[in-house]
Amino acid sequence: MERNKLFDDNFVLPEYPNRIFRGQRGCERLLKLGDNVFYPKYQTIVSPGDTIPYCFLVKEGRVMSIEYTPGGSEHVFNLYEEGSMFLESNLLLNIPSAVYFQTLLPSELIRITQANLSKAMMADYEITLDIVRSISHKYYSAMDQVRENYNHNATWKVYNMLLILAENFGTYRDNRIMINLKVSQQMLSNLLGINRITTVKIIKEMKDTELIEQVNGFYCIRDIDRLRQYKKQAGAIGE
Repeated sequence: MERNKLFDDNFVLPEYPNRIFRGQRGCERLLKLGDNVFYPKYQTIVSPGDTIPYCFLVKEGRVMSIEYTPGGSEHVFNLYEEGSMFLESNLLLNIPSAVYFQTLLPSELIRITQANLSKAMMADYEITLDIVRSISHKYYSAMDQVRENYNHNATWKVYNMLLILAENFGTYRDNRIMINLKVSQQMLSNLLGINRITTVKIIKEMKDTELIEQVNGFYCIRDIDRLRQYKKQAGAIGE
């Protein structure tokens, strides 16, 4: 994914997952550390304040981390795809969860206890690096989200999110990129922390300028280079 430059033209942020986490190097090693559990679609796995007896590795399916604002709005932080971990830092440090974790699809997860994870990390340096890498990616992603909120307007955020979705779920079809994930305008709003009316307006403008179209409920990017250019021109907050 294209990264923003900070401070000067010689410093570019490194590549790392942003909002969407998926299988990383070494995830096969982690499959052996726990037992399989199955959760149906839209099942809450953990709620805010829950003590954490396990961390989880997504073997199949999809999980999201979310919170609800005092006004009742839903804010989606991240999506966890196959091969990604969640709650590992909470488990190791005995910290309760701050958010909900909920399945978006029927999901098979590997459930790992603190004893098994700690033992594996002490016995295998590569597993320790796997866990450090997983936690670090979440930290970098959180910093990216803070940076976006401070530095960019809603239009830029929508453009950027569609590019992220295209990178993770896109396939080329008829010289266009089909995002093979049904994402409603409400879900986009929840991911970006902007109101739905604003999202609807931006999506309509994108369709009117032929940046995107919808095919059977899926977003399709008509020209990804053109979308990247529009993103550069979208400007910062207040522009």
